[in-house]
Amino acid sequence: ARMTFTAQKCGICFQPPSIILIYRDNVQEKTRQRIMPIRNFSRFSDCVSAAEQLKNNPRHKPYLEGVSLHQLEKLHRLLRDHLEGQSLSDSLGRYHHEYTIDPEEDMNKLDDKELAQRKSIMDELFEKNRKRRDDPDFVYNVEVDFPQHEHLESCAWDTESEEEM
Repeated sequence: ARMTFTAQKCGICFQPPSIILIYRDNVQEKTRQRIMPIRNFSRFSDCVSAAEQLKNNPRHKPYLEGVSLHQLEKLHRLLRDHLEGQSLSDSLGRYHHEYTIDPEEDMNKLDDKELAQRKSIMDELFEKNRKRRDDPDFVYNVEVDFPQHEHLESCAWDTESEEEM
């Protein structure tokens, strides 16, 4: 079953509070815009449940199939921050800091909730970058030659002998 609608862009309008979706109608082969009002939302609202309610709303569900719950949650957070009086750049900066993986961060020191959040971010990034068989640039067996002239750093676990294992 082919999807009838393909989401292309998703954004937010602060006045009146609404999610704006630019999508492709695959049946009529036209690009269209859908405005979905965000009702009963305040600066005290839970962004996760609000995003879930919007995504599962029978009127909007077919259109939002290609939009991740994470993105809808982000748009609701931007709206909530706006209602609290924060600037868009401050809100985006804080969001970027919270939802970006720092490769130098020691995740062994995180509590369970923070670790679950980081794993969720990594899972979404993996899915976003994943190549599937039906992707136009899919290559079945990728072989990469790494440069041999550069100095390779060794790690302690690289040098252990088999007897130590």
